[in-house]
Amino acid sequence: MILKNKIYWFICLLLISGQQVLAQTATDSSQVKDLYYQALNEKARGDIDLAQTTLHKLLKLDDSNDAAYFELARLELEDKNLGDAAIHAKKATTLKPDNEWYWVLLADIYKRMEDFNSLPPIFDQLIRIKPEKKEYFYDRAYALFLNNELDKSLQAYHEIEQKFGKDDNIIIARQEIYLKQKQPKKAIEEVTSIIEKEPDSTKGYLLLANLYLKLNKPKEAIKVLDEGHARIPGDPYISLSKADAYHNLKDEEKSTRELRMAFASERMDFEGKMRLLISLMSDPKSNEMAPIVRDLANTLTISYPTDARAFALYGDILAQQKQLKEAREQYLKAIDINSRVNTIWEQLLQIELSLGMQKEALAHAYKASALFPQQPLTQFFSGHAFFMEKKYTDARSCFEAALNYVDEKNTPLLTQVYSSLGDTYHALDMFAESDQAYEEALAIDSNNVGTLNNYAYYLSLRKTNLEAAAKMSRKSNELEPNNPTFQDTYAWVLFQQGNYAEALKWIEKAITNSGEKSFALLEHYGDILFKLGNIEKAVSKWKEAKATGETTGENVELLTKKIDAKKYIE
Repeated sequence: MILKNKIYWFICLLLISGQQVLAQTATDSSQVKDLYYQALNEKARGDIDLAQTTLHKLLKLDDSNDAAYFELARLELEDKNLGDAAIHAKKATTLKPDNEWYWVLLADIYKRMEDFNSLPPIFDQLIRIKPEKKEYFYDRAYALFLNNELDKSLQAYHEIEQKFGKDDNIIIARQEIYLKQKQPKKAIEEVTSIIEKEPDSTKGYLLLANLYLKLNKPKEAIKVLDEGHARIPGDPYISLSKADAYHNLKDEEKSTRELRMAFASERMDFEGKMRLLISLMSDPKSNEMAPIVRDLANTLTISYPTDARAFALYGDILAQQKQLKEAREQYLKAIDINSRVNTIWEQLLQIELSLGMQKEALAHAYKASALFPQQPLTQFFSGHAFFMEKKYTDARSCFEAALNYVDEKNTPLLTQVYSSLGDTYHALDMFAESDQAYEEALAIDSNNVGTLNNYAYYLSLRKTNLEAAAKMSRKSNELEPNNPTFQDTYAWVLFQQGNYAEALKWIEKAITNSGEKSFALLEHYGDILFKLGNIEKAVSKWKEAKATGETTGENVELLTKKIDAKKYIE
């Protein structure tokens, strides 16, 4: 009886224990599921760090959750944490070796790590899972090439050919392998087979000519291209390749002739001609090609007189070649055709401001800022156009709009926007806001010389926080020595601090480096001389400043009072 009771209670305990395990498993499973969906939601909201933390919590509860390892690896890859991403992606593939996307993720991670040695086995797995997917066979062959396993790579391409049939991509890949193996004859034979197969197709001639150019055999390239032109007369792309070959032979006359022939061909569409001009612009030899590129761009506008892109590109080319007035004319023509392209307005405003065409920039700023209220760069240039014409309220609106829409990752523009707001708020007597804007600019870029100078100068005008002003002005002069504007600012900060002897040294440096008479520098020079007791010379400099100011349209009323009274007047 006692034994039976013991057995009974033992069975009961087992049953109870089992129920607790089942209850615990069910609870854990539910919690794991909740954590997984929580992580996905956090990821969707952009809370990457929080999503990773949630997935780590999940994996403490269930370290066999392949989906969690996969999602964690994806987040780590996005976060550029490649080492951990590789570990977790590999764990996912171990737990679920037949999941295609786990292996694809692991391959992407190794590519980013440039760990080419680890790639071929991954593509072996992907081929096992999806033997009908041709791209995995190509990926494996190319990975072997990157890993310098050239014979294996050749064999892999042979297998592709056996399984999927002949393909020009295989020929091109084999050509690269033969070149790397220093077997140029085999490389030439491979590409020649394309011409033999398709003698009326441009591709083979271009590939073989390009190969000869790689081998530094431009004469052979021209010979092939001549054969191509005989089969396909007037082909623009063969002409372009010939232009390259003649350039290699230093025969610029023939190179230019072929280039013009290609560009004149109706077989090259508008987009092709645009791409060609853009590539010529970005060529390191673009200075040598400048007249030809300019001429081709002009030809494009003649051929396509109703397409704003042609005129905008011509403007870009002229601007690159420092022909700003001519570039401006092309941008105006582009806007007449299509006024809805913000980048054209940005270029136009930038050029007008740099040319000192302030009235014209102002007129265009009104239009551009209204057309593109959410384009930060358009608003930024419009703001400067308004600021230069003392339309400070309009300038403020533009700079604040630019601030609202600028990408925070674009720190150079963000710095300039804050700095410009500092200038504008100061002009509107919003001094607290001005100081804050400058502080924001310097928090992003503490070495921004323009911000350092302007902030220091405006503090000196207000006789506020002069110690900080002196520190900033000193720093701007260290960062950019011999800048007369920065030297003048430092002289004026020292003046406001009562350090007139040191101020005199800096204003004289500024005048020496200026190279031309400056109204502001001469007036400051006179002010400093007066404080040092040199009244006669001070009045002389004031008179000189007045004469300069009258020719440049400055307000000389205060100077006249100083001269008449022979004393410094604020």
